[in-house]
Amino acid sequence: MEQEINAKKKVSIARNSLNYGVATGIVMIIVSLLLYVFGLSDQTFVQYLSLAIIIAGIIIGILNYRNKSNGGFISYGQSLGSGVLIGLFAAVLVSVYTIIFFKFIDPDMVNVILKKAEENIRERNQNMTDDQVEIAMSYTRKFMNPYIMAVTSTIWLTFMSFIASLIISIFTRKEDKSFESNFR
Repeated sequence: MEQEINAKKKVSIARNSLNYGVATGIVMIIVSLLLYVFGLSDQTFVQYLSLAIIIAGIIIGILNYRNKSNGGFISYGQSLGSGVLIGLFAAVLVSVYTIIFFKFIDPDMVNVILKKAEENIRERNQNMTDDQVEIAMSYTRKFMNPYIMAVTSTIWLTFMSFIASLIISIFTRKEDKSFESNFR
């Protein structure tokens, strides 16, 4: 009986995390498309905006699980796990979008990014020779493959979700300290 209750809780956490991860991923994709349409996708605030969206998705998802699915309680571990899963599901969805975007929607965007990267290298390291810049750019080109970008973004977003969830879970946890909870 106890194992069935625990299994239901785990499925519920996973289902809740999947729902909020997908919703968060969709919001991130919509915002990314809007920024692309308005020509703002190369601005530095975009990274912070993406991070804010993922944090908001994690907070909303954890609070929803705690308040509606678990009787108002959630442990630190459950909160952390839920937050990381939300981030992982969002990251996978965004990674699929990344592949589609750079393969089909705007394949020339890779060249724009590479050109901007070269400008940044030359601007920051004015004493670099052309050969050194070319070596740096050859490494940069290797990582500008849509599939490598998708894997990298999945790892990065999941890691950032883990860090954010470590902190968020401190504030969202709410342990059941009732006498009856000792017998569940």
